[in-house]
Amino acid sequence: MSSLSVVEISRVREWSLAKRRQLILVATGLAARLLGVLPPRSAFAILVALDILELRGRRRIEAAYSRHVTSLLTKNPTLQFSVPLLRRYPGRTVGGLIRIGALQEALDVALQNPSFVKYTDAGDQLVRALFEVGEFEQAQRLVPAVASQDLVGGNGHLVFLKAMLDVISGNEADAIEAVMEAGRRTHYYLRPHQNMAARPAQNYSPNPLDFACGAEGRLFDLCNFTGQRVTHVGRGDLGIELFARALAAQSELRRRLQPPISAELTLTLARLNVPLDQLKIIPEEWSTQIGHLGMLDILFRMRELGWWSGQAVMVVRPGLVANSAFLRLFERFGHVVIVGETVSHAVGEELLSLQRWYGMNFNVFEMPNGDVLPWQEAGALAISQWEQQGRGHPLREEFDRLLGPSSKVQDDFRRMRETFGMKPDDWYVCLHIRDASHYGEVTGAGQTHRNAPIESYVDAVRFITGKGGWVIKLGGPKSPQLPPLDRTIDYAWSDFRSEAMDICLIRHARMFIGTTSGLTNVAISFGIPSAIVNCITTDSQLWTSLVRFVPKPVRLADGTMLTQAQLSSPPWRWRLFDAGVLSRSGAYPCNNTADEICAVVEEVEALASGRSAEQKGAGQLLAHWQKQLTIPLHYGTGSISPHYINKYADGFLAAQERPGA
Repeated sequence: MSSLSVVEISRVREWSLAKRRQLILVATGLAARLLGVLPPRSAFAILVALDILELRGRRRIEAAYSRHVTSLLTKNPTLQFSVPLLRRYPGRTVGGLIRIGALQEALDVALQNPSFVKYTDAGDQLVRALFEVGEFEQAQRLVPAVASQDLVGGNGHLVFLKAMLDVISGNEADAIEAVMEAGRRTHYYLRPHQNMAARPAQNYSPNPLDFACGAEGRLFDLCNFTGQRVTHVGRGDLGIELFARALAAQSELRRRLQPPISAELTLTLARLNVPLDQLKIIPEEWSTQIGHLGMLDILFRMRELGWWSGQAVMVVRPGLVANSAFLRLFERFGHVVIVGETVSHAVGEELLSLQRWYGMNFNVFEMPNGDVLPWQEAGALAISQWEQQGRGHPLREEFDRLLGPSSKVQDDFRRMRETFGMKPDDWYVCLHIRDASHYGEVTGAGQTHRNAPIESYVDAVRFITGKGGWVIKLGGPKSPQLPPLDRTIDYAWSDFRSEAMDICLIRHARMFIGTTSGLTNVAISFGIPSAIVNCITTDSQLWTSLVRFVPKPVRLADGTMLTQAQLSSPPWRWRLFDAGVLSRSGAYPCNNTADEICAVVEEVEALASGRSAEQKGAGQLLAHWQKQLTIPLHYGTGSISPHYINKYADGFLAAQERPGA
């Protein structure tokens, strides 16, 4: 028997790890279900005992049980989980209550023990937990007691939290004082910030620009960071205000102070032939996720439309670019500098610090008329204007120029087709399903409500293969595998997988089946007709008229379906960002059913083939749907599937607002 190859050994390891993760998830879910049948106080006592014993995996069990707690508290908000005996251990009790989501009880227990609030780590936990559920006023009232020791000594983390709460309340003077103190204690808070997607390391060595930027620079960083954090906890309405304030701080800084740049950076800008007054820095958060690179495509289209001007310098870090092949397509539109490679580390960091003066804002965009809009709302407007002017697809043209027929990726593409039995004239569809494996997500938290089971796509796959096409599934090497089906390729698990091949497959697909995730933005950039399913979104989408989509139905505990008007308006629009926020608000998203997915795939296949798939009477329903959008281009110029609105018209397009807001 021949020995296993390195690739085969790697696959066995990946399979073993995937099975192990699956077993852990099953065991965690089973433990949470067992706790769910016990009286709440008994279940909580067990969780505290597991915490005392420091049992491995206890946090996963708490997270899984927290979904049951949410359901219980929705029915009975005064339900208690702790008992007097446990309150002798206030740190364990409050910490446990916080982690399962019983925040009001945690607050009550903490306030019954003033010394606990003032001197224990759980007091810090409580303030942070209150922030996480959007209780900013309560958190701010508690900060003086909890922070009384930390404000005298210690690191700057709690001081920075105080700065966030101050700026949320509109107290900019105290916020600036606190954030400056946080930076003196912990240099991490001196780094420039626009978005957490930059994935900054915890250690940071500040440069002269970080000090020279003064109060406006500190406010720029603080408002961007806080704006993102409040959006994470379901208060995106506050986020927009904070992002706009960051933009104003940048403008004031640029007006007030010429940045004291180093001689080395001066030489670098001269080599690039970029005058300082023409510099537009595009920081690293635009390149760390492939969906953000798709946003970058729209940013450069905005420049072509005359919405902004200047010379772009894209600053990236090696190893953190989501897709280097896709990034290469932008080299014609601006300069790409790689920290530590094409420029020194010192110059790279200085450029990133200079974004406080000259950075393109990742969160909001100032329109030519002076209005400041959430970035993706502005992007959707740009898509509409771009299409009205009949413009093409710049990145598709760049792909064909750089990675055309003679390139290695095209040779690999032909070899892959031959390996799986595709004939030269066979057409195919790309399929991408968001799953928990890529980010190692725990179900019920964070972005997991954007995921969907692969089984519900099988009918749509069979529809495509029945038409004579192939289906090529994209994704990560740990993604769920397709069941055995004719004319399907699980490319995500193949040896052909590469960054260049990812975008090559999308470029040559007849159509794309995806969701509200990054690869969809690649298909949009390349002008590929797209069926977007299992959609759930806070942000407006950068979709073109080649897109048809179906959202996930979102229902309240009594089964009432939220309307389109509610889903695109505060407060529900912002609650859609996070699975935990949505759950605490008493709502849950439902995955699209097989018929909904198949119907929109049929519509887009007809669109891609030049046929009409419009249903009788669809025009009236679509017009009604459009009227319910509080943001007219919330989905760009894409259209919802008539099958979906026919199916859910009574709830989704209801004239009256539903309860629950």
